[in-house]
Amino acid sequence: MMNSNSKILIFLILSFFGLLARSEDRQAFEFDDNKDGKIDNIFRYQNQRLVEHLNDRNYDGKFDYQMKVVGELTTIESDNNFDSKFDRVELIEKLEKESIYKLYRIENGKRVLAIEKRIQNTQHSEAVNMCSYESFLNSINSLDGLISDFDPILEKLNNGFYEFTPGVNIHKSCLDNFGDENFETLMRNSLDKGMSCLSELGTNNKETGAKGEIANIINLLNIQLSGKVKPTSVICHQKDYSWDGTIANASVGSNKLKSLGINGPYVSLNPKMKSGFLNSIKNGPPRDELEGIVFHELLHNLGYRHGHGIDVSYGCEVCCFSENKSAKVSACNICLGAYDPKNEIDPNYLRDMATLSSETGLVSAEIFIYKNISRIPVNQKNIDSVFLGLATRGAGVMQEFMRQMKERGLKVSEDGARMKKLIKEAKRYRPVNNFIAQVNEAYVSAVITGFVDKKATTAKFKLSKKIKSSDLRDIADRNERDSEASSKLARGVEMIEQLF
Repeated sequence: MMNSNSKILIFLILSFFGLLARSEDRQAFEFDDNKDGKIDNIFRYQNQRLVEHLNDRNYDGKFDYQMKVVGELTTIESDNNFDSKFDRVELIEKLEKESIYKLYRIENGKRVLAIEKRIQNTQHSEAVNMCSYESFLNSINSLDGLISDFDPILEKLNNGFYEFTPGVNIHKSCLDNFGDENFETLMRNSLDKGMSCLSELGTNNKETGAKGEIANIINLLNIQLSGKVKPTSVICHQKDYSWDGTIANASVGSNKLKSLGINGPYVSLNPKMKSGFLNSIKNGPPRDELEGIVFHELLHNLGYRHGHGIDVSYGCEVCCFSENKSAKVSACNICLGAYDPKNEIDPNYLRDMATLSSETGLVSAEIFIYKNISRIPVNQKNIDSVFLGLATRGAGVMQEFMRQMKERGLKVSEDGARMKKLIKEAKRYRPVNNFIAQVNEAYVSAVITGFVDKKATTAKFKLSKKIKSSDLRDIADRNERDSEASSKLARGVEMIEQLF
């Protein structure tokens, strides 16, 4: 059955690769998804319109999915059990004001009509143009329930898992914690919102999108969600992990969970999270935020990591799921990933990362800065970006950064409204006590020693002689006046301990 994830995936592919087709000729794009020297995926366009899509989903050298457009008729044939015979046919005929959708199953070589439905068109400019095709696919969501007996959604798997959609398996622990319908809705929203957002982002940024990382993200998602590679397991019962406020983690590839007998790729959600009153989530974030976090972790399993290359996990999460308008511009820039490939530390990327972090409180900028501290060139734009990246550690750290940089003949500029606001906050700051003031000084001294002097190892060693993250954690747990400041500093010192 074509569930909503499949429909969005089809539109995602149509929309993005449609951007790359020239408007006046016939053009084809061919992909070897599993890198075996054989073409598995073909998209053919004519006058910027997709007219054919062929896909070998199980890599046996035979196309088991083919979509063709002839005039106003779209035909989709699928071999879902990979026996070299099509077992499902869909016809979409576009008339002036409505489309006729027919689904056939194949029995003894003959078509048997399973469902027929007329659907009002929202646009009438082409038979299957980008926007109208998306609207059409969205409008047939209601057909899923009617044909569920023909192509079941849930296929029981071993070890407590079932196939939610090709490329994603869900463990029963998630259904136990959130409820069957609630968790499936959460997962579906995560995939649909994320993939629709990427499609729209590529459509609205044709030139940069064609050159950026988003092309690779879309292709990797296509491979993962077509069921051609090992599915990602989503679990909610990993109790031996040191969660400590963490909402989710990912395997980032093929790592194993020996205690649960699970191989990667997987996404693990904090088992303390449960469904609460009126569909809320106990011990977790709001539902729409959790949808973004799940998509973030899925991107990790495509190979994207924090501090290495472009951090699209954070970028696409905030771009596609956050309501923070101030952060969205930088986040969407990162999700597009159109930075200078010849510049190892593109200052525009560093600024986008720093702005994103300062607006959201995420640690993405700090992770990148600390992992690459000795390679970041010391110039005015990067100085300002490091200052922005430290905003999550509090006004005291920003104030100390300004002071110590001034002693070295360097300064933080008032470049933009965000910078002016943070500088104003830093100047007004007064430390809670002398201890916090001393930790601010030691912490910033380590950052500047790594950044300006390019001596990260020395900086890490000197900081460890003055304060450790574990000491700050103990102070934070006492719930006294300096607990909040100690908690923020503990996270920063911990990152320096791990990343410098």
